[in-house]
Amino acid sequence: MGAILLTIICILGVGLGIGLYVSVTIGFTALGVGLIFSDRPVWDALSYLPYNAVTTVTLLALPLFILMGELLLRSGITERMYDTVSKWLNWLPGGLLHTNIVASGLFACVSGSSPATAATIGGVAIPYMSKRGYDQRMMLGSIAGGGTLGILIPPSIVMIVYAVLAGESIGQLYIAGVVPGLILLGLCLGVILIAARVRPALAPKEASTSWAEKLAGLVWLLPILGLIVAVLGSIYAGVATPTEAAAFGVTGALIIAAMTGRLSLSMLRETLLATAATTSMIMLILVGAFLLQFVMAFLGLPVAMARAIAAWDLSTLQIVLACCVIYLVLGMFMESLSMIVITIPVLIPVLDSAGVDLLWFGIVVVMLVEASMITPPVGLNLFIILGLARRNELNDVGFKDVFLGVLPFFGALIVTLILVLIFPDLVFLLVRQM
Repeated sequence: MGAILLTIICILGVGLGIGLYVSVTIGFTALGVGLIFSDRPVWDALSYLPYNAVTTVTLLALPLFILMGELLLRSGITERMYDTVSKWLNWLPGGLLHTNIVASGLFACVSGSSPATAATIGGVAIPYMSKRGYDQRMMLGSIAGGGTLGILIPPSIVMIVYAVLAGESIGQLYIAGVVPGLILLGLCLGVILIAARVRPALAPKEASTSWAEKLAGLVWLLPILGLIVAVLGSIYAGVATPTEAAAFGVTGALIIAAMTGRLSLSMLRETLLATAATTSMIMLILVGAFLLQFVMAFLGLPVAMARAIAAWDLSTLQIVLACCVIYLVLGMFMESLSMIVITIPVLIPVLDSAGVDLLWFGIVVVMLVEASMITPPVGLNLFIILGLARRNELNDVGFKDVFLGVLPFFGALIVTLILVLIFPDLVFLLVRQM
């Protein structure tokens, strides 16, 4: 077992280190390990495994949710949504900093991507807030931290990938993420409220908005809320499967794009090309993951690992905490999807033997993956926000400023993770009512 694990780690390390695509690296790892340690040819698996991996009904939801997010990204609804939310929240200490978090949460409900959420909300917020005199670190940190809601609050692309690899229900995983996501959103708002009370200079006092302006802005907020209800509500009520709900979402996104006047043939062309590119990338990674999973199972690695861990006599909590440490360390160097695809096939048999609920563990993993988005040296959201700051001529802002700004929100994420570890019912609260 040790030789197989060491070979897997070495091939993965070399492949990622020299800059190969993740899908290629995982595929080469599966083939290399199979050729070295198996006395039977693994090439036969290539004739059916890739096809079986990408033709499951479960995966139909993936391109549809990606398409929904891409449509909304280009519809122009984000600017209008941000403006409306700011009118309702500008009276709070911290002003538009609260808007960053709430707008990120709303956009997360329709994009499913943390980088897309951070880039979209940052593109709207940074130009305006930098002119208003907001503290740069807190401004950038709130956008980077709010962007992590894109993975936890459904629909989430990472959740779909985890569900497919772990054999869990996408719908139940989506609903399980709602309460932890709302807790994290509330804690982020609390961080801003406390910081603004302690240091009022962090945010200028915004001008009050009349009720007429607030209510008028709801014209552009209600379509987003309606789309969220249609997608998540139909899954929760059992009216639609995640795939059918995603189809509802795409239809709603098309209607919203038509409402904003951005719907055109060129816009549709860009949207479909972006959706195809993202879907292809994820599907190729999944093919590599299923090949690696097959080879490891063929060689008996999962069973050997489960027996070894059982011999160590670790408690369930100790095993979960060990997994948390592994993900926090990996998150400093790897991209979120890569972490999920590489680790889940190895960990699932071990967690099964320890009696860990895989639905609950999925939410834990998603939060740990969120942490990887805002931890250096490879925190993708940090680089996205830094790039947006430079594009808006905030040339005195460095990577250190973005990281220090996001630290309080990283703390809120860790507090949410601890709450989920201590109180698992937070995950199952809505799932049991489905």
